[in-house]
Amino acid sequence: MRETKENTENILKNIQQSHQKTLKAVLFDMDNTLFDFVAVKLIACREILSYLGEKDKNFMKDPEELFRYFLRGTYGFEDYENIRDYMQERNLYTVKAYRYCCEIYDREKLQNLKLYPGVRDTLEELKKLGLKLAIITDADKYHAQARLMRVGLLDSFEFLVSADMTGTKKPDPAHFLFALDSLGIKPEESLVVGDSIKRDMAPARKLGFKTAYASYGDWRQTDEKEQCFDFQLNTFQDLIGFIDVLNQGKYAEPWDLQMDL
Repeated sequence: MRETKENTENILKNIQQSHQKTLKAVLFDMDNTLFDFVAVKLIACREILSYLGEKDKNFMKDPEELFRYFLRGTYGFEDYENIRDYMQERNLYTVKAYRYCCEIYDREKLQNLKLYPGVRDTLEELKKLGLKLAIITDADKYHAQARLMRVGLLDSFEFLVSADMTGTKKPDPAHFLFALDSLGIKPEESLVVGDSIKRDMAPARKLGFKTAYASYGDWRQTDEKEQCFDFQLNTFQDLIGFIDVLNQGKYAEPWDLQMDL
């Protein structure tokens, strides 16, 4: 632990002393990049089914079954209509019960949020380096701010780009371009950090951003990951080392660098 801390301190010192500071901002995806959002969705699904099964002891309480409704693509990943369809197809729907299930869903997701290890300290160190930090998320502004407030990070970011601000969702480039314009920076001066190859890495890299793939948060079940990112993060703390590499101008080939600080 002591060696790891000293290593991190040395990296920070090198960054601060570097005369080749190319990076000015880091743009973060939020869900599954800062915290495990799938885990809290499963908890919310479990609590919904617990409520629905109170009057029926034979009711199958499989949270993954309800979770799969959010994955269908029929509605958005966060839309309440997924809960409604689940209830209607099992003859469990009433207006009152549906509204209460939506309340359970929102409450449990928020209450159970926990940051990945090292997130808070790493963000603080990035701010000490003079980097601008922003959030680019497909959540709406209200829910994004509520989640950041819950984990104590609302004041850690200079700017937030949400789906209702741009009228689109990633991989549409609007989120990324909105952030650039608001922060007054260029793509090549920015690093995008996210857990999705398709929605974060590919569009960001196409626009000319540096990219860091948060593999620790990618819950998608696939063995093949398209190699369209510059760095792979195995933990959130790895970010410090990669920013050192960027600012020193050392990296040459994408996805060749994987660190374990």
